[in-house]
Amino acid sequence: MNKSIKRALIIIPSIALAGIFATGAVMADGKDCKRGNGHDGKGYEGMGHKGGKKGGIMAHRMAKKLDLTDAQQDAIKDIMQAQHQGANGGHQDMAAALAELAQLEAGSDAYIAKAKAIGATQGEAMAQRLINKADVEQQVKALLTPEQLEKYQAMHAEMAEHRAERMQNHNKKHSD
Repeated sequence: MNKSIKRALIIIPSIALAGIFATGAVMADGKDCKRGNGHDGKGYEGMGHKGGKKGGIMAHRMAKKLDLTDAQQDAIKDIMQAQHQGANGGHQDMAAALAELAQLEAGSDAYIAKAKAIGATQGEAMAQRLINKADVEQQVKALLTPEQLEKYQAMHAEMAEHRAERMQNHNKKHSD
């Protein structure tokens, strides 16, 4: 393998990891975010970001649109909080792993091994987040009446369509 390809295989993942770490740091700081959802750092009840409670806005919106009872709202809040507590800790572990990576000489065998380990850990963490999300959704659906479930599924489909449109617009904007 020629030297420039080896260099690219080392530099590109390093930049990607640094970008992921920097994005997390900016979002945790709560500054320079154009949207609300807890990013403002003012104690706004958002989506589990700085100053917010996990699922605060989403649970409120769902409660309003689905006409949830107080008992249903409390149960959903408990589900969201339990999921959020179970997800804590991964950020510190990743920051420590990236700090260790930064101490290694780029391109060395130790660096490459550490980068591969970080990538594997990231992949496992993503898979677990997806599983947890599905589990939370099933728990929430189990609390709903048939009428509420129908509304919930319509809301879910509408949000998926909106996300797909936004992604298409994003891809068009950045492909030119």
